[in-house]
Amino acid sequence: MSRAGRIGPYRILRLIRQGGQGSVYLGYDSRLQRRVAVKLYRLPSERPARRQIVAEARLVASINSPRVVKLYDVISSTENLALIMEYVPGVDLEELLEQGHLSLSAILHLAIDISSALASARQRRIVHGDLKASNVLIDAQGRALLSDFGIARGASSKGLSQHCPGSITAISPEQYQGKVLDVRSDLFALGCLLYRLLSGKHPFVFDDELDVKRLLTEEPEPLPETLADGSLIPPGMRDLVQRLLQKDVADRPDNTHRVRQILRELLRHEPQSMRQMPLAGVKSLRRQESEGEFPPHIPRELSKRGRSQLAEWRGFAELTPASVLRYLGKPRIQAAVLALLLGSAAILYLALPKPYRIALLEPEVALAGAVTLPDGVTLDWLSERVCTVISELDKQLLFYHAPASCPEGSRGFADNLPLPAADEELQLALRCSSDLCLLGLTRQRDAEPEYRQALLLTGMPASQWAAVTAELAETLYRDRF
Repeated sequence: MSRAGRIGPYRILRLIRQGGQGSVYLGYDSRLQRRVAVKLYRLPSERPARRQIVAEARLVASINSPRVVKLYDVISSTENLALIMEYVPGVDLEELLEQGHLSLSAILHLAIDISSALASARQRRIVHGDLKASNVLIDAQGRALLSDFGIARGASSKGLSQHCPGSITAISPEQYQGKVLDVRSDLFALGCLLYRLLSGKHPFVFDDELDVKRLLTEEPEPLPETLADGSLIPPGMRDLVQRLLQKDVADRPDNTHRVRQILRELLRHEPQSMRQMPLAGVKSLRRQESEGEFPPHIPRELSKRGRSQLAEWRGFAELTPASVLRYLGKPRIQAAVLALLLGSAAILYLALPKPYRIALLEPEVALAGAVTLPDGVTLDWLSERVCTVISELDKQLLFYHAPASCPEGSRGFADNLPLPAADEELQLALRCSSDLCLLGLTRQRDAEPEYRQALLLTGMPASQWAAVTAELAETLYRDRF
């Protein structure tokens, strides 16, 4: 094979990693001028099994989250499958742990990112099934991305997952017993990973062997009092790991929302400098990939006959003349049809209202002393009230990093293309004393930031909090432009 092979429109540059579950190559997409990661699998000989794998790949491609490695394309032939993924240079968590222990702040940032990824997968009714350190990638900014949903399974219409195997470091009791899985199985694996990050060892694996008896019937050894750097492990962190590692799925958290709440609350007690520097120092540990690594022979059958299994375009909102030409093929072959469609598309493009995207920043919180908020009032709840009100004012508003009930910023945009930048940012701030809270909203566009605030009493019922929050958001966004 030549120095650079090709799979479909993707040029293969060099080998990144080779393992038992497939080989990963660095590739290049000249159409969008970006590097991609290309993972190759050998397909089973049975046609139903091949169809199932391709269907699962399509399902994984539907996940849209900054904390999940994006799957851009799926190319299959009779014998092979290629997953075209977002390229994340750097290290995975397994490699990072080989360099040394992590601080509590770094562990909390990691756990928040991973639980956010699991939340996005849960919205698509997907179970990862193999959440381990080597499947967590650390990007150049020190943020974590969850990868390798290769054994993930979509849930049935009743909300149950398929059976799926997993690595011994990420396996749950129900997974070992061949039972159906859901998000609580992934949360058990998150508990195993947190246990390892805090203690330096696996809770149920010793000398590379799974202790089945301990996994199914016994508790893991207690966590140490301190981390390797001597800092104390907070009681709240101990309680969370204990809940995640419960044998019975009914005793674990049933969603990621409460898990993220606990992790964020623990992070607020960390020094301000560490809260703003996730995985500080990770850049110096990033793996330098060799330019001299070249791929072995790419299957000729895949290079010649591989076809994309994902639609290249799924919406009008981001339609461009270049994409129209690409979709319709060669103009000289279908000149009349092309002219008609171009004219129709141009009219539709001008007529359709354009979406306006708002990025919700991480809320700022300052609670002085023992503050008790009304039942049901959380940061996600407040964010949901805000986006619900302003999206009612303008149906073209879409949101990034918002609660699941808010209009998603990727709506009307192809899954295999990069998302556009937000048109503005919105910051929610909550500062409370024992009986009084100040709720603030800051809207940042091209001009000076716009700020509105309202006073709330901690003794007010949640309904009054909702009304005041709605009025505050409406005041800020009544005249959007």
